[in-house]
Amino acid sequence: MDKKEFYAKSEKIINETFQMVKKYAKIVAKKTGEAASVTKLLIQKATMEHQIAKTCSRLGSKVYDRAIRKGETVNLEDPDLKAIVGEIRKLEDQYDDIEKVLETERNKLKSSKPKAAKKQKPDV
Repeated sequence: MDKKEFYAKSEKIINETFQMVKKYAKIVAKKTGEAASVTKLLIQKATMEHQIAKTCSRLGSKVYDRAIRKGETVNLEDPDLKAIVGEIRKLEDQYDDIEKVLETERNKLKSSKPKAAKKQKPDV
C-alpha cells in the first residue's frame, strides 16, 4: 500500500468515525432529554475532535515522511511543522472553549429542572 492510498484510507476512517459520533451525539441528547443548544455543542465538540485528529494526522504524516522516508532530522522549529502545531493549539483552544460553554449549558439545564420531591418513609 503506497502513502497516498494509506492516507486516503485513514482519512476515510476518520470521516466515518466523525459521522458516527455526530449521529450518536444526537441520539444520546434525545434520549437524555438534553436541550437543542447542548446537542449543538456536542456536535461542535465532535467536529473539533475530528479537526484536531485530522490535523494531528497531517503532522504525523509530515514527520514520518521527513524522518523515515527522507532520513531528515525533524525540527519543530521548521516553518511547515510549526504552522501545523500552531493549528493544533488553536483547535485545542477552541475545543476547550466549547467544553466550557457545554458545561455551563448543562449546569443551566440541571438548575432549571424542577426537582422531584423525595418520598418520606412513614415512621414506625
